[in-house]
Amino acid sequence: MKRCHVMGLMVALGLQVVVMAGVFLGGVYPLWVGEEIRLETRPVDPRDLFRGNYARLGYDFSTVEASDLRPGDVVYLPLEKQPNEALWRGGEPQATEPETGLYLRGRVAGQPWSAGNTVKYGIEALFAPKEKALALERQLRDSAVAVVRVAPNGKAALVTVEAKAINN
Repeated sequence: MKRCHVMGLMVALGLQVVVMAGVFLGGVYPLWVGEEIRLETRPVDPRDLFRGNYARLGYDFSTVEASDLRPGDVVYLPLEKQPNEALWRGGEPQATEPETGLYLRGRVAGQPWSAGNTVKYGIEALFAPKEKALALERQLRDSAVAVVRVAPNGKAALVTVEAKAINN
């Protein structure tokens, strides 16, 4: 009887380790295989930008005005590289996965206070040590560029945030 309990405990622990490993691998997958791009970003709330050591970031394409979207829906955002710039911009969001090109895969998080739906792409927060967070706060006062790695399946990971060059 004790042997059965020990086996059950080992199976339960093994499943937990497998689930945790899957979550970890899913988070670092875009960092390993993703293409690096740069997106213009802005602080979500410049008066209270840092709580702890992270910055909340906003993007022009994070709000979608489509009325047929509901919280939980998946949205695909085709990305377009701007001519003569190092920046990429979001195209028109769609409900189906694009067949070609680079795109972000997001999920409708809900309705903000204004019109439209908020879409989360997994690149809305950057965690940093205190010193870097304070420097980032100064950079974000005007404008900044998010360095993002985008995997072929649209999953994205935020790498860092840099000051926006004046000529961009």
